[in-house]
Amino acid sequence: MIRLHPLPEAEFTCPACDRELTVEGWYVPGMRTLAELTCPGCGRRYFGDLPSGFGLQYPMLLDRETGKVHDPAGVPWFADLLGRSYAERTSSSVAVDVEELHPLERPILLDCLDGLYGHALLKLLNAQYYLDHEPGFDLVVLLPRWLRWLAPPGAAAVWTVDLPLSRGAEWNDSLAADLQRRLEPFEAAYLSLAFPHPPPAEYAIERFTGIAPRPVDAIEPAPEAPTITFAWRDDRHWRGAGRGRRHSQEGQIARLAELVLGEFEHADVAVTGIGEPAPARLAPAVDLRASSPDAAVERAWCERFRATDVLVGVHGSNMLLPSAYATTVVELVPGDRIGNVGQSLLPRGSDARDLLYRYRMLPLEASPEDVAALVTTLVRDLPLARVGFLLPPSPHETLRGSPGLIADLRRRL
Repeated sequence: MIRLHPLPEAEFTCPACDRELTVEGWYVPGMRTLAELTCPGCGRRYFGDLPSGFGLQYPMLLDRETGKVHDPAGVPWFADLLGRSYAERTSSSVAVDVEELHPLERPILLDCLDGLYGHALLKLLNAQYYLDHEPGFDLVVLLPRWLRWLAPPGAAAVWTVDLPLSRGAEWNDSLAADLQRRLEPFEAAYLSLAFPHPPPAEYAIERFTGIAPRPVDAIEPAPEAPTITFAWRDDRHWRGAGRGRRHSQEGQIARLAELVLGEFEHADVAVTGIGEPAPARLAPAVDLRASSPDAAVERAWCERFRATDVLVGVHGSNMLLPSAYATTVVELVPGDRIGNVGQSLLPRGSDARDLLYRYRMLPLEASPEDVAALVTTLVRDLPLARVGFLLPPSPHETLRGSPGLIADLRRRL
């Protein structure tokens, strides 16, 4: 964490005259957490990203008079977000539902507002670190209403902002004034680093969903009726070359379901995600999508992910929660997202070889036949593969007394 109030910790140089900028205050108009800065030489005034969220990696400067964004990191998408939100800034009132669960004395603000689902969820996963390692501070979680169901127990306060995902990147001066009013009475307030990709060892998904995954290191026989789940997203489709129903995303999924059921007659194949249900187009897969999922639907999906033997889906934030539960994962990666591989997965496990085996990537152009072949392999061969990877604790000591233990286990499987 870093200090936020009364003056944040920020180091910037004026792009006009190369003088070190003076920190005069802080400003949080939404997903951006900013320092208010002034140049002692030329008098120009700026906002600068504080080291929180993507500001840790790509701190930008915004000229308050011209709206020009200075992007020394060369990251256009993050710079454009800042410039556009400032140009379109609003002062319209936005409702904030304040839940004070414990008395606040030394608040740490964790800002989970964002215009992308995955970014917001990943920021929220940082909460567990502060709950477990900073008992002398009071965690304040700032999040959008659609993420409220995932706020972990133990936070001192949850401030829920009534903003839809489509407005998650909004610059709102009314919200900024509200947050300043709430934090200014404290002698000091702090800001979470909100790592965009928090270390897996620092969070357990059940602390957020209330639903525990199956044990990650269990070696069990291959299921005769495996559960296969496709994680749907509307804006990034899996389709093969050509046209027609088969080459729509629905057609690809339906064909995948046919192939899986050809290998495993009693398999449970279904589709989850945000979308308008159309069961006939996905058959023989079961359509579990919802156009406007609430917390009950999200929890039901998580229960399904927990039972999932193989998760399939196109790369993106739609894969985060499912991949935190599913035993194995097949992610279909578009060519323009190869550089983002791994960012949309929440893997569990301690053996690197086992992780490589259980989390697979295929190109988005992969056919249903290609995907079905990999799904079949993951179902049938995972138990035997794991015998070699997940050795017993102190394997040399264990096997000295029972050298036939691994061979016996393979025979049973």
